[in-house]
Amino acid sequence: MTLLKQLQQQQPLNQNEMTEFIDLLIATDYDLEDKVALLQNFTAKPLTQQELTFISRSLIQSMYTEQPVYPGSMCVCGTGGDKSNSFNISTTVSFVVASAGVPVIKHGNKSVTSASGSTDLLQAMQVATSSIEETPQYLKDTGLVFLSATETYPIMKHIQPVRKMLDVPTIFNITGPLINPFKLDYQVMGVYEPEQLDKIAHTLADLGRKRAIVLHGANGMDEATLSGDNLLYEIRDGKIYNYTINAEDVGLTPAKNTELVGGTAQDNLEITLNILTNKDQSAKKDVVLLNAGIALYVAEKVSSIKEGVETARNLIATGAALEQYKQTGGYLYDYSR
Repeated sequence: MTLLKQLQQQQPLNQNEMTEFIDLLIATDYDLEDKVALLQNFTAKPLTQQELTFISRSLIQSMYTEQPVYPGSMCVCGTGGDKSNSFNISTTVSFVVASAGVPVIKHGNKSVTSASGSTDLLQAMQVATSSIEETPQYLKDTGLVFLSATETYPIMKHIQPVRKMLDVPTIFNITGPLINPFKLDYQVMGVYEPEQLDKIAHTLADLGRKRAIVLHGANGMDEATLSGDNLLYEIRDGKIYNYTINAEDVGLTPAKNTELVGGTAQDNLEITLNILTNKDQSAKKDVVLLNAGIALYVAEKVSSIKEGVETARNLIATGAALEQYKQTGGYLYDYSR
């Protein structure tokens, strides 16, 4: 049976079949129409949790037969797609978390659904992305590295035209945060589709994460928010726990998601700098505290998310987070103004 016929019959793929699926999508000598038919039929059938693990592994192994390892490393990122137009929360969080001594390897891309994605903001900050080879030394020197998905997975340029032909979300909307080139110990991953949380949590466990949290933010965001109960799936000690947490649980003030709206890369740069310099005392700072608190808890720097929030608050108040920003090579301006 051909792979296309198997997909048309909505049969799940095993690891070898998934590798064939990816190989065909990235092949330069395979017709675009045939690629579209493959992805269209894959998208139309139910996705199993095992398939999510298989496709993540196939994508990783298409570029990295043996994933590099950096002890204690973490990524904080989201799937995007929530169309909230929020400022770059996870990028801002990365500076706070790294200032606590957590080696952060943030894997990001240009924006698809908002005015500014993580790499758009980095360009405004004049922060360079790293190569895989340079990452260990950069981490030793600065404690924080940004990787561009288009540089770490150039094969995706062959899949992008196929995705555009479908004009609907596909499996690749989910896999981006799962395929960090480094075999991470820790991860916080935001997801705007709550029905995917359980699958993604099990997949992160399959990929070897020591501890992780997959979350869906209140009122539809792919970050923890201040507007209600956030749904969390925690991977810890080989088990998965799910629970909710809200702003008041950790000593923060509730706020609507509309208070988190950002803008262009330059707008978001100003928001990030105002938070890191402790000038911003609004909901924007509080949402960074919440997400940084979750990340510090996952990275085993604190024993609870609430303690993580207070630690993050202190890292900003003492200037440690701003020093991390400067150390990473961020755009300099008059910090005293």
